[in-house]
Amino acid sequence: MRTMEELLRQYYESWLGLDAVYEKWAARRGVTFNVFNMLTMLYEQAEPLSQAELCRRLHLSKQTVASVIDSLEKRGMAVRRVARDDRRSRVVVLTEAGSAAARELSEAVKRFEIRALSMLQPEEREAMVDAMCKLQKSMEQALAQESE
Repeated sequence: MRTMEELLRQYYESWLGLDAVYEKWAARRGVTFNVFNMLTMLYEQAEPLSQAELCRRLHLSKQTVASVIDSLEKRGMAVRRVARDDRRSRVVVLTEAGSAAARELSEAVKRFEIRALSMLQPEEREAMVDAMCKLQKSMEQALAQESE
């Protein structure tokens, strides 16, 4: 049986490896992984999101979110607008070009992920997702215990 240190090392390698795969996948489509995530996040929402909400949902810093939005604006894929319900706040809205790109990327990543998941046995897929959900909950509990 592997030690906790060995398990952690393998976990880190897998986690960083998955990040690298998504980075490469996005790069092949001419975007960064952060641009991809923001486009698809905005595309899948019924309402425009504020920069603060994008930071929260994407787990990115204010500076990174602002930089990605600047990039999307320069490419004609998004614009910042004053929020309807709070004139002091700004929201990010996809343009037609941004929506089209996001739809294409969203559909392409789902095909890619389904193809990859299909390489696993059904029981392996179920076990992997269940284990990841349990790990997230365990980490949240461990973090809460740290602050006690």
